[in-house]
Amino acid sequence: MRRALAALPVLLLIGTAAGLDLDAPRPAAPALDPAAAAYTYTVAPFVAEYDAPAPGTYSLPVIDRIEDHQLFDSAAGTTSLAALKGDRLAVVAFVYTTCSEANGCPLAEAIMHRLDGRIAADPALAGRVRLLTISFDPERDTPLRMALIRGAFKPKTDWAFVTTTGDAQLAPILADFGQPVSKLYYEDGTWTGLFRHVLKVFLLDEQNRVRNIYSTGLMSPDLVMNDLRTLAGENGQPVKQ
Repeated sequence: MRRALAALPVLLLIGTAAGLDLDAPRPAAPALDPAAAAYTYTVAPFVAEYDAPAPGTYSLPVIDRIEDHQLFDSAAGTTSLAALKGDRLAVVAFVYTTCSEANGCPLAEAIMHRLDGRIAADPALAGRVRLLTISFDPERDTPLRMALIRGAFKPKTDWAFVTTTGDAQLAPILADFGQPVSKLYYEDGTWTGLFRHVLKVFLLDEQNRVRNIYSTGLMSPDLVMNDLRTLAGENGQPVKQ
Protein backbone atom coordinates (compact mmCIF):
# COMPACT_ATOMS: atom_id res chain seq x y z
CA MET A 1 0.00 0.00 0.00
CA ARG A 2 2.80 2.42 0.87
CA ARG A 3 4.47 1.61 -2.47
CA ALA A 4 1.22 2.29 -4.33
CA LEU A 5 0.74 5.62 -2.60
CA ALA A 6 4.33 6.64 -3.29
CA ALA A 7 3.68 6.12 -7.01
CA LEU A 8 1.00 8.79 -6.99
CA PRO A 9 2.78 12.12 -6.39
CA VAL A 10 -0.17 14.16 -7.69
CA LEU A 11 -2.51 12.57 -5.18
CA LEU A 12 0.01 13.11 -2.40
CA LEU A 13 0.31 16.77 -3.37
CA ILE A 14 -3.45 17.25 -3.31
CA GLY A 15 -3.73 15.36 -0.03
CA THR A 16 -1.05 17.55 1.50
CA ALA A 17 -2.81 20.70 0.27
CA ALA A 18 -5.96 19.50 2.00
CA GLY A 19 -4.04 18.94 5.25
CA LEU A 20 -4.00 15.12 5.09
CA ASP A 21 -0.99 13.43 6.72
CA LEU A 22 -0.78 10.02 5.06
CA ASP A 23 1.79 8.78 7.60
CA ALA A 24 -0.38 9.46 10.65
CA PRO A 25 -1.97 6.29 12.09
CA ARG A 26 -5.36 7.96 12.66
CA PRO A 27 -5.42 11.33 10.91
CA ALA A 28 -7.38 14.03 12.68
CA ALA A 29 -9.66 16.40 10.79
CA PRO A 30 -7.43 19.06 9.25
CA ALA A 31 -8.22 22.71 9.78
CA LEU A 32 -9.95 24.00 6.68
CA ASP A 33 -8.23 26.63 4.62
CA PRO A 34 -10.74 27.89 1.99
CA ALA A 35 -7.90 28.30 -0.52
CA ALA A 36 -6.81 24.70 0.07
CA ALA A 37 -10.39 23.51 -0.25
CA ALA A 38 -10.77 25.34 -3.53
CA TYR A 39 -7.53 23.75 -4.76
CA THR A 40 -8.58 20.29 -3.68
CA TYR A 41 -11.95 20.56 -5.39
CA THR A 42 -10.74 22.16 -8.62
CA VAL A 43 -10.53 19.82 -11.60
CA ALA A 44 -9.90 20.42 -15.26
CA PRO A 45 -13.00 21.26 -17.32
CA PHE A 46 -15.01 18.08 -17.83
CA VAL A 47 -16.05 17.44 -21.42
CA ALA A 48 -18.52 14.61 -21.98
CA GLU A 49 -17.86 12.28 -24.89
CA TYR A 50 -21.53 12.33 -25.88
CA ASP A 51 -24.34 14.79 -26.48
CA ALA A 52 -26.94 14.83 -23.73
CA PRO A 53 -30.43 14.07 -25.11
CA ALA A 54 -32.85 16.96 -25.13
CA PRO A 55 -35.03 17.21 -22.02
CA GLY A 56 -38.47 15.67 -22.40
CA THR A 57 -37.48 13.48 -25.36
CA TYR A 58 -36.89 10.44 -23.12
CA SER A 59 -38.10 8.91 -19.87
CA LEU A 60 -36.14 7.89 -16.79
CA PRO A 61 -37.07 4.52 -15.28
CA VAL A 62 -37.45 4.04 -11.54
CA ILE A 63 -34.30 2.31 -10.33
CA ASP A 64 -34.93 2.13 -6.59
CA ARG A 65 -36.67 3.90 -3.74
CA ILE A 66 -34.77 5.48 -0.85
CA GLU A 67 -36.09 5.46 2.71
CA ASP A 68 -35.77 8.35 5.12
CA HIS A 69 -32.55 8.50 7.16
CA GLN A 70 -31.23 10.63 9.99
CA LEU A 71 -28.44 13.08 9.17
CA PHE A 72 -26.56 15.77 11.04
CA ASP A 73 -26.32 19.37 9.90
CA SER A 74 -24.34 22.18 11.53
CA ALA A 75 -27.27 24.59 11.25
CA ALA A 76 -30.25 22.31 11.92
CA GLY A 77 -28.60 19.78 14.22
CA THR A 78 -30.24 16.36 13.93
CA THR A 79 -32.26 16.31 10.75
CA SER A 80 -33.26 13.79 8.09
CA LEU A 81 -33.16 13.20 4.36
CA ALA A 82 -36.90 13.87 4.15
CA ALA A 83 -36.62 17.12 6.10
CA LEU A 84 -33.81 18.41 3.91
CA LYS A 85 -35.29 17.30 0.62
CA GLY A 86 -39.02 17.75 1.14
CA ASP A 87 -41.02 17.10 -2.03
CA ARG A 88 -38.29 18.41 -4.32
CA LEU A 89 -36.05 16.74 -6.84
CA ALA A 90 -32.58 16.10 -5.45
CA VAL A 91 -29.04 15.38 -6.59
CA VAL A 92 -27.14 13.48 -3.90
CA ALA A 93 -23.36 13.02 -3.81
CA PHE A 94 -21.43 10.93 -1.27
CA VAL A 95 -17.91 12.21 -0.55
CA TYR A 96 -15.22 12.60 2.07
CA THR A 97 -13.62 16.00 2.17
CA THR A 98 -9.98 14.83 2.31
CA CYS A 99 -10.35 12.71 -0.82
CA SER A 100 -7.32 13.19 -3.09
CA GLU A 101 -8.46 11.22 -6.15
CA ALA A 102 -9.05 13.69 -8.96
CA ASN A 103 -11.74 11.51 -10.55
CA GLY A 104 -13.42 10.82 -7.22
CA CYS A 105 -14.95 13.19 -4.69
CA PRO A 106 -13.31 16.34 -6.13
CA LEU A 107 -14.91 15.60 -9.51
CA ALA A 108 -18.32 14.97 -7.93
CA GLU A 109 -18.18 18.24 -5.98
CA ALA A 110 -16.92 20.21 -8.99
CA ILE A 111 -19.92 18.97 -10.97
CA MET A 112 -22.23 19.74 -8.03
CA HIS A 113 -20.78 23.26 -7.94
CA ARG A 114 -21.54 23.76 -11.61
CA LEU A 115 -25.06 22.42 -11.11
CA ASP A 116 -25.55 24.83 -8.22
CA GLY A 117 -24.91 27.81 -10.47
CA ARG A 118 -26.97 26.50 -13.36
CA ILE A 119 -29.94 25.53 -11.20
CA ALA A 120 -29.91 28.93 -9.48
CA ALA A 121 -30.08 30.60 -12.90
CA ASP A 122 -33.03 28.46 -14.08
CA PRO A 123 -36.38 29.80 -12.77
CA ALA A 124 -38.12 26.51 -13.54
CA LEU A 125 -35.70 24.52 -11.35
CA ALA A 126 -34.34 26.95 -8.75
CA GLY A 127 -37.02 26.20 -6.17
CA ARG A 128 -37.57 22.59 -7.14
CA VAL A 129 -34.13 21.00 -6.74
CA ARG A 130 -32.04 20.33 -3.62
CA LEU A 131 -28.36 19.51 -3.84
CA LEU A 132 -27.14 17.27 -1.02
CA THR A 133 -23.53 16.41 -0.24
CA ILE A 134 -23.29 13.65 2.37
CA SER A 135 -19.98 12.67 3.98
CA PHE A 136 -19.10 9.04 4.59
CA ASP A 137 -16.23 10.08 6.91
CA PRO A 138 -18.08 11.18 10.09
CA GLU A 139 -14.92 10.81 12.19
CA ARG A 140 -13.26 13.77 10.45
CA ASP A 141 -16.10 15.43 8.54
CA THR A 142 -17.80 17.00 11.51
CA PRO A 143 -20.82 19.29 11.08
CA LEU A 144 -18.52 22.29 11.56
CA ARG A 145 -16.11 21.11 8.89
CA MET A 146 -18.98 20.47 6.47
CA ALA A 147 -20.25 23.99 7.14
CA LEU A 148 -16.80 25.41 6.39
CA ILE A 149 -16.60 23.40 3.16
CA ARG A 150 -20.02 24.73 2.18
CA GLY A 151 -18.86 28.27 2.85
CA ALA A 152 -15.84 27.78 0.60
CA PHE A 153 -18.15 26.89 -2.30
CA LYS A 154 -20.39 29.95 -1.76
CA PRO A 155 -23.51 28.13 -3.04
CA LYS A 156 -26.20 30.01 -4.92
CA THR A 157 -28.91 27.48 -3.97
CA ASP A 158 -29.64 25.89 -0.57
CA TRP A 159 -27.02 23.22 -1.25
CA ALA A 160 -26.68 21.21 1.98
CA PHE A 161 -23.45 19.66 3.27
CA VAL A 162 -24.29 17.10 5.93
CA THR A 163 -22.71 14.27 7.86
CA THR A 164 -23.79 11.66 10.40
CA THR A 165 -23.13 11.00 14.06
CA GLY A 166 -21.08 7.91 13.28
CA ASP A 167 -20.90 4.60 11.46
CA ALA A 168 -24.07 3.24 13.08
CA GLN A 169 -26.08 6.06 11.50
CA LEU A 170 -24.10 6.06 8.27
CA ALA A 171 -24.20 2.33 7.41
CA PRO A 172 -27.94 2.05 6.62
CA ILE A 173 -27.76 5.16 4.42
CA LEU A 174 -24.93 3.73 2.33
CA ALA A 175 -26.70 0.36 2.13
CA ASP A 176 -29.98 1.94 1.04
CA PHE A 177 -28.33 3.94 -1.73
CA GLY A 178 -26.05 1.07 -2.73
CA GLN A 179 -22.95 3.20 -2.19
CA PRO A 180 -19.97 0.91 -1.46
CA VAL A 181 -17.31 2.40 0.81
CA SER A 182 -14.42 0.77 2.67
CA LYS A 183 -11.36 2.05 4.52
CA LEU A 184 -7.88 1.36 3.16
CA TYR A 185 -5.33 0.05 5.67
CA TYR A 186 -1.56 -0.26 5.74
CA GLU A 187 -0.01 -3.69 6.16
CA ASP A 188 0.38 -3.05 9.89
CA GLY A 189 -3.38 -2.55 10.23
CA THR A 190 -3.41 1.22 10.67
CA TRP A 191 -5.81 3.27 8.58
CA THR A 192 -4.26 5.24 5.70
CA GLY A 193 -6.88 7.96 6.04
CA LEU A 194 -8.18 6.96 2.60
CA PHE A 195 -11.31 5.16 1.41
CA ARG A 196 -11.97 2.85 -1.49
CA HIS A 197 -15.28 3.93 -2.99
CA VAL A 198 -17.18 3.93 -6.25
CA LEU A 199 -18.01 7.42 -7.48
CA LYS A 200 -21.79 7.71 -7.57
CA VAL A 201 -24.13 10.68 -7.72
CA PHE A 202 -27.86 9.96 -7.40
CA LEU A 203 -30.85 11.69 -8.95
CA LEU A 204 -34.00 11.46 -6.81
CA ASP A 205 -37.51 12.44 -7.83
CA GLU A 206 -40.13 13.99 -5.57
CA GLN A 207 -41.08 10.55 -4.17
CA ASN A 208 -37.48 9.70 -3.20
CA ARG A 209 -37.16 7.29 -6.11
CA VAL A 210 -33.76 6.92 -7.76
CA ARG A 211 -34.13 7.88 -11.42
CA ASN A 212 -30.50 7.96 -12.50
CA ILE A 213 -27.04 7.20 -11.11
CA TYR A 214 -24.01 9.04 -12.50
CA SER A 215 -20.41 7.93 -12.28
CA THR A 216 -17.13 8.63 -14.05
CA GLY A 217 -17.81 8.97 -17.77
CA LEU A 218 -21.44 9.99 -17.22
CA MET A 219 -20.76 12.82 -14.77
CA SER A 220 -21.88 15.62 -17.07
CA PRO A 221 -23.71 18.71 -15.82
CA ASP A 222 -25.51 18.89 -19.18
CA LEU A 223 -26.94 15.41 -18.71
CA VAL A 224 -27.94 16.03 -15.09
CA MET A 225 -29.65 19.31 -16.02
CA ASN A 226 -31.57 17.65 -18.86
CA ASP A 227 -32.58 14.81 -16.53
CA LEU A 228 -33.82 17.34 -13.97
CA ARG A 229 -35.84 19.15 -16.63
CA THR A 230 -37.22 15.82 -17.86
CA LEU A 231 -38.39 14.89 -14.36
CA ALA A 232 -39.82 18.38 -13.82
CA GLY A 233 -41.80 17.91 -17.02
CA GLU A 234 -43.38 14.68 -15.78
CA ASN A 235 -45.82 16.73 -13.67
CA GLY A 236 -46.85 19.04 -16.46
CA GLN A 237 -44.24 21.70 -15.71
CA PRO A 238 -42.62 23.43 -18.68
CA VAL A 239 -39.47 21.76 -19.97
CA LYS A 240 -36.82 24.19 -21.18
CA GLN A 241 -33.25 23.77 -22.33
